[in-house]
Amino acid sequence: MEPQHDLAAELELVSASLLPSEILHSHVSADHTVFTVTSSDSQLSLSVTVGQGFPKKESVAVEIKGGQMGRDEAAGWIDWVQGKLDDWDEDQDYPLYEAMTTHFLPLLAPVGTTPSPPPSKPPALAPDVPAVPHHALMVSHHLLAPSKRKDLHALSSSLSLIGFSKTGHPGIMYAIGDLLDLEEWIREVKSWQWLALRVRLAPLPVPEEAGNVVQKGQETGARGGKGRGEWSEMEKVGEALEWLRKRGGEERAKVLTDIGIGAGGGKG
Repeated sequence: MEPQHDLAAELELVSASLLPSEILHSHVSADHTVFTVTSSDSQLSLSVTVGQGFPKKESVAVEIKGGQMGRDEAAGWIDWVQGKLDDWDEDQDYPLYEAMTTHFLPLLAPVGTTPSPPPSKPPALAPDVPAVPHHALMVSHHLLAPSKRKDLHALSSSLSLIGFSKTGHPGIMYAIGDLLDLEEWIREVKSWQWLALRVRLAPLPVPEEAGNVVQKGQETGARGGKGRGEWSEMEKVGEALEWLRKRGGEERAKVLTDIGIGAGGGKG
């Protein structure tokens, strides 16, 4: 299969995975392809250049842009992008699609505030201070297989995560926990066979928990002394929204309603 054909197929997959607020524009020349993704819900945009040699990692360059971005912030994003591209696996069937849906497109999702690049070295926490909890969201075309449902329970327990899975159509998986545990959770779940799985919310600090992690009990995660975590399974979108509202009110429920799930009442 010719590399250009591979790239065209990946661009189709990326385009099909976009939210309604996101638009992809592409330009193809003799030696490279440039495509941009913008969103009406985000100040950030993505610019991706794919040169000769695709799908090798060296052929791909990703730039995160923002209208009010300063020099330090731009440098932080460059380092962050390079770290994500270090995970590039050219032996995957669709490495560009995987990288875009796992790392880069979630930056454009409407999550309340525009994300900032993490510092190159995170500040050390005192031994008795629990880490700020993070949360993440994945959505698939469906979640029906008993084996996947059982594995989600086992994996989330082993990683000390709090969260839920909504079965049926669509399949929804939401988890709260330590940043590194959530990243491992996403990697493991993505390694299973899925139809149209996408990371809708990459791990981010839980907004209303950032300054109040000690008082919020289980959401400090089991690594902070809460055992094996807590995982729930439900069948209806309305139940998922209710779970989120109990944790963080309407603001937390926006992780679903902002991407069009349950926005019409959430009883499906």
